[in-house]
Order: sequence, then C-alpha cells, then structure tokens
Amino acid sequence: MHIRVQFPNIKPSAMIFGLLLACLTLTTRSSDTAVADEFPILHNQYSGALIQPGDGDGQVLRRFEVQTFDTTTFCFFHLSDDLRQGCPWPDSFGLTGPATDAGILQPHLLYPYDGTPWFLTLPPLKVALPAEIQAGHSWSQNGWQLTATETKNTDDGSLWLLEAREPRGRRQSLQVDAASGILVKAEADIFMGQGDQFLMTLARTASTPLPANLAQSVDQTRTELQQLQAKLGRRPDAQLAELSQRQVEDSVAAIDKLAQLSAGTPLERLVRQIRADVEIQKKRLESAAGRAASLMSSAAPGFSLNLVSGGTLASDSLKGKTVILHFWDYKDAPLTEPYGQTGYLEFLFNKRRDQNLQVVGISTNADLQTTENSARGRRAARKIAEFMNLSYPIGYDDGSLLKAYGDPRESRGQLPLWIVIGADGKVKHYHPGYYEIDAARGLKELEAVLSENSGN
Repeated sequence: MHIRVQFPNIKPSAMIFGLLLACLTLTTRSSDTAVADEFPILHNQYSGALIQPGDGDGQVLRRFEVQTFDTTTFCFFHLSDDLRQGCPWPDSFGLTGPATDAGILQPHLLYPYDGTPWFLTLPPLKVALPAEIQAGHSWSQNGWQLTATETKNTDDGSLWLLEAREPRGRRQSLQVDAASGILVKAEADIFMGQGDQFLMTLARTASTPLPANLAQSVDQTRTELQQLQAKLGRRPDAQLAELSQRQVEDSVAAIDKLAQLSAGTPLERLVRQIRADVEIQKKRLESAAGRAASLMSSAAPGFSLNLVSGGTLASDSLKGKTVILHFWDYKDAPLTEPYGQTGYLEFLFNKRRDQNLQVVGISTNADLQTTENSARGRRAARKIAEFMNLSYPIGYDDGSLLKAYGDPRESRGQLPLWIVIGADGKVKHYHPGYYEIDAARGLKELEAVLSENSGN
C-alpha cells in the first residue's frame, strides 16, 4: 500500500524551512536535556540563628542564611553572615559534605564575644547515611559520632533523626533526608568565652531543582569562585576580612567575569557583595599608601614606653639602630593564629640582631589604658611573650604613639601595624595588617625592607 502525503498550498521553500525549524527545535530540546543531565543541581535554602538561652526562647544574637547547591559529585555552600563582623566573603563559600577533605574550610559563623571573634562551625549540611541504616546504628563523620534514633514522615518526606556527639562534649540534633542525607533541621550546642553555652538552630526553608540553564550558570560561577578562593590563599582559620594588595588585585581581575556568570542566579548577591567589599578594600589600601607616603623619610616620633616586664624604654636609647615597631594587642587569650605573626618577627629579630636591629612590641590592649585593668593587661602581654618565647621588649603608652603614626583602624584597616625606623632615625616602612607569609622565607616583605635600608 502506498501512502501519499499532500502539503496543500505550501511552497517547497516553506517546506524546507519548516523541516529545518523542526530539526533545530529537536536539537535544542536534546541539548537542553543534555545540559540538565550534566548539571542536575538541587538548591537548598536555610535560615539559622545563634541564640543565648534565657527566658522563653532566649535572645537571638545573630541571624544568618545558608544555601547549598547539591549534586551527585559535590555540595557547594554559601553562608550569608553579618557583613561587618561576620564571616568574611572569601571564607563564606566552598565545598562541604562527608567526602570533603579535612583541611577544607567548612561553613562557619564569626561572632565577637567578650571582645574576641569566635569561629563557630555549622552543623553538617549533608550526612553520609550507611547503606543498611537502622535505629541505633552509629558511625563517625568529621570527628563526630552520629547515632540514628528513629525515622519520621513529614511534609519534607521521610527523615532520619540523628544525635551527634564529639569528644569535647558538644551535641547536635539533626534531621536529614532519608534518601540523600541532606540536612533539613538542626540544633547544636555552641560554647564561647569561659565555657558559656549557646544554641545554634538551622532549618531548611526551600529545596528546588534548578532549571538546566540556571544550573549551568551556577556551576560556572562556583568554579570561578573556587579558583579565586585558591588564588587568595587564605588560611583555613582566617578571621580577618582584610585583604592584601595582591589579594585585592586578584579579586578585581575576577569580578567582571563573576558578575557576568552569576547574573540572575542565586549567587548574584554574593558577587555583588564581593564587588562592594573590594571597592572598600581598595580605598583602605589607598589610604594606607597615602599615609605611608606622608611618613616616608620623615623623622620618627620620639617615645617613652612602660615595659610590661618593668622599667621604661625611650627612643633615645635606640639611636643608631634599625628599629621595628610592632603595634598589636599582645593578649594571651584566646590565643589563635596568626598570633600577630610574632613568631616570624622573633625569628627575624634573632636572625638580624647582630646587624644592629631592635624589635619593640607595643601593646594596644585596652586594659593598659585604665588604672583598674592595667595589671591584667601587663600580665596578658607577659603570658604571650612566655608562650611565644619572645625575647624583644614589649611596652605600652597612652596610645599617643599609634595615633602619631596613624591608627589603621580609623580607615577600616586592622592591626598589627609595622613601622621600620632606619638607623638615621627616619621612617622607612609603614604596613598596616598582616603580611602574606612565605613558609620558607617568613616575613619576606619586611626582611626586604631591612635589607634595602642596611645594604645587606
């Protein structure tokens, strides 16, 4: 039997165009399907709070948001913390989950308590559930002992309820998706200060598969963000928002491409925050450069310091020496890296002390500015000097010397502040904040300044 197909009133050229359009449509749909298969991303959104227990529900100290982008091969997170005092943007994103290496930065808050920033790790956003899990089953993940207690059915589907403990006694109660192990709800013990207990809560507010084109853009943005994060090379336990000149330049170089890739995606807000912060950091560096330029080759202000070990130290006694002034708080608790980079400074001092070099630490601890707390401030400085085996003197004044040089905190910078005074009594170097450390060469930038001014 022969079947005759007629195309009434259709010209051959129109037929060809129609066939081409149909083929193009099929190809496009096939391409979309391929993209969806290649980038299946589940977008989870969370709302969290840090709570100080008390009457009723207690006092909320900090609210924050988290989002994850989960696939079969990775789980990428972004934490939205307090913009001024919270987790800095370079540390607010990355990979997480049970397969993540131990040295990889994990989601955390940064919260100032009793004048000290505390690093508060979030509950796990994804858990590896054993294949044959049942009530009473226990296993370990990232230093925590997890125990399955029961299952329950909710609007979010079937969940496993888990109890988690770690060796120091902290506890977490977790509710995770029974199929994927993705966190749905959590409550966690938090300790700050002298063992003061707090509560962290986290609850999933939305879970949505991303459309194919959006998933691809998110994945491309994620890749660029991780590349920038690797270039910045920050320590996993970094607490400071301040970036170096090189880090700011790397961020500036990456921001336009990030903005293009993230447009219209859930990561667009993060990229906007990066751009805004980089502009602020550029102004901070410009301010520091301006201050440095105004000080260069000018006569260094004289000083007389009270030493925490007793006695005084006057600038007149250092004439003819190259002097490094290191302004930092010199507090012993809590003692966290990078310790004001005092260990590297001590090494440099011992290396060059026979080359007419003198290092002087100047404590900016606020306790030293009040009569009632002065003894505590001196004791804190002595303790850290003993802990770090510091051989250079540590002194303090009423804050006048730091003001004379220019307190970087007044232009959104941070301590420590490093001043180099040449043997001729003139300022040779002004550097606010931490140096980028070369593990093999230590304070290479500072040492280069010394070499330039000593001829070595």
